[in-house]
Amino acid sequence: MQIAGALIGLAGARQAKAASEMEARAYEEQAQMADIQARQQEEERNTLLRKQLASLGTSMSAQGIALGTSQSVSALAGQEKALAKKDIDSIKLMGMSNRRKFQISAAGSRAAGKAQFTAALGSTAMSLGKTMQPVGKK
Repeated sequence: MQIAGALIGLAGARQAKAASEMEARAYEEQAQMADIQARQQEEERNTLLRKQLASLGTSMSAQGIALGTSQSVSALAGQEKALAKKDIDSIKLMGMSNRRKFQISAAGSRAAGKAQFTAALGSTAMSLGKTMQPVGKK
């Protein structure tokens, strides 16, 4: 009976390890999604910058100001670029932070699965050791 219990415990440990591995994979997928999301936000911000610069150029041309000749237009364009750079740097940092958070969670899940499996192996070995003792020594 103890041998059957030990084998069932070992099977349960394998299932726990497999569940931890699936959880780790889910975290890895979330890390990839965080990376993709950050890249998309970065691209959206770059697109917005290009639209703003084009709008500024169109507005100045409509007023008869030649592009590249007005210091105020150049200053406005420079400010837009600087603001966009700060936004993009922030987007990248948050994306890396989120990705790292999910990578750490994945590693934690794997470590927990290994720990559960190792503990179950130890418990199974103890149980089998007690079963294998000579009859007079129990």
